Amino acid sequence: MNDEIKSREDLYSAVWLKPTMKLAEEFGISGRGLAKLCERLKIPVPPRGYWRKFSLGQTIKKTPLPKVEFTRYDLWKNQTALDDLERRRKVAKERSEMFNNPEIEVKDKNLQETILKTLQDEQNRMPIGIVSEQEIVSSQVKNFLNIHSRNKHILPFFQHSGNLAIEVSDNCALRAGLLMETVLQGFEERNWNFTIEKEDASHQARMFVYLFGQKIFFHIHEPVVNKVVPLTEQEMEVYKKNHRYGRVPMNNYIPTATSRLVLAIHNSNSVRQSWEDRGKRLIEASIKEIMLGFVHVAIKSSNEAILAFEREQRLKLERARKLEEERLRKLETKRYERLIADSEAYRLMQKFQNYVEYVKNQAQGQAAEPDSEISKWLEWAQTKINDLNPLKNGYPKFSIDDPPEIENNFSTSFFDDLFRDH
Repeated sequence: MNDEIKSREDLYSAVWLKPTMKLAEEFGISGRGLAKLCERLKIPVPPRGYWRKFSLGQTIKKTPLPKVEFTRYDLWKNQTALDDLERRRKVAKERSEMFNNPEIEVKDKNLQETILKTLQDEQNRMPIGIVSEQEIVSSQVKNFLNIHSRNKHILPFFQHSGNLAIEVSDNCALRAGLLMETVLQGFEERNWNFTIEKEDASHQARMFVYLFGQKIFFHIHEPVVNKVVPLTEQEMEVYKKNHRYGRVPMNNYIPTATSRLVLAIHNSNSVRQSWEDRGKRLIEASIKEIMLGFVHVAIKSSNEAILAFEREQRLKLERARKLEEERLRKLETKRYERLIADSEAYRLMQKFQNYVEYVKNQAQGQAAEPDSEISKWLEWAQTKINDLNPLKNGYPKFSIDDPPEIENNFSTSFFDDLFRDH
């Protein structure tokens, strides 16, 4: 099988090398989902009984891949589907490595032993089931279930849970509440610090746990679709008065009415894991994987923090190196300018000295008289020559005093100051 699926030909080769169900597991999708994709791309799949005959060593002729002229829209849609398939396989491979590899890299040496022990404990735990309504002990979950009528009526908009990061319609409320209660009881059993914070700029709560010094967020939601809702003339006038720039908001997010749930875990940056209902496999069957997911996201978040700190230090060192190079460049320029100025002063001093000597030789008699004009002029000229002497204040120095702004930006103890707080 090719390393990547980038074309119809790649997917065609893959489905004839491995059974559909095993291949679908690699991509993290259902077998039916993979079959639908092959059907849309006009890719023939092995017939029933093919793999049994193949295991017996029988030679079976493959159905050739037909040449199909797709429209530009179909080409774009098909390539998007293949890109999504490859993305799903990458996620599924990463998740498989997480659950089956206890020797995951931990960059924080101070937490390495604690993290690896926590990861191993999670991998050795027995799978747990979803709690029942009678086993609910969290007041937040009880309040959430009381808010929703559970009348199986799909609301036009989400009902926000207020104190919990749950966004579902009423037909999913019970499942979402029980799933949240199971996760919260899992936190309590593991002594994980769970907190809810309310943002002033949003009506939605944010839920998170602290693991290995990292803030890991999570929420439960129902997949949504975008519904275009054009503004009325009155709303448009109000919007134009209050917003001089930007696009007019025209989308509403409404539930898909599929009774599907998604639980997403992420840090404040790019680390993310999510679980959702897939075919007959509901999210309730993935509780152990979800709890492992919290550990995995925390580990990756910790590693990201270490890498970010290392990048910051490298940037500081690079900035320090550039500052030092700039300082030395300015210093060299200043030395050179001073050399030119001193040599020019010396040249003028020699020129003036020769002229004064010439005048003195020509006016020897008058120059001997103290109060004569020529003697006064010679005395004055000699002071000017002495002022031009570049050695009047001593020999030239290799070191040159830096201007105050450079001294403030870079000191001899720069590297000590750089790492003093770390």
